[in-house]
Amino acid sequence: MADAGIGRASDATPGLRSQLLGLTDTWRAMMETRLGIFAIEARRAGAALALSFACAVVAACVLAATWLFGSIGAVWWAVERGAAPAVAIGCALVANLALVVVFACAARAAVRRIDFTHTRRALRAPAPRR
Repeated sequence: MADAGIGRASDATPGLRSQLLGLTDTWRAMMETRLGIFAIEARRAGAALALSFACAVVAACVLAATWLFGSIGAVWWAVERGAAPAVAIGCALVANLALVVVFACAARAAVRRIDFTHTRRALRAPAPRR
């Protein structure tokens, strides 16, 4: 009778195979939950990025319109003060082209500084030691 009790106790404890299956099921459920959370957060980040991009485009359009109205106002002011319309428009054109050149040079200088020095150093194979 004591042997029967021991046999029942060993039948009640799950075997290694069933424990491993339970562990893999638990791991799979945890990964599905984490991936689901990641997918939700990625969607929200994408929506926020799209909204930020749309706001930046609208702001750039408003800024461009403001710049145009300012240029028109400056030409109008110069003409009202007695400047010839052609001279006022020419001055506005030269001022705008000068700003384009300044910003193009600044952009070119900024691009030249992009050389990924640290990334190339990290990816470079270590030199063999002597």
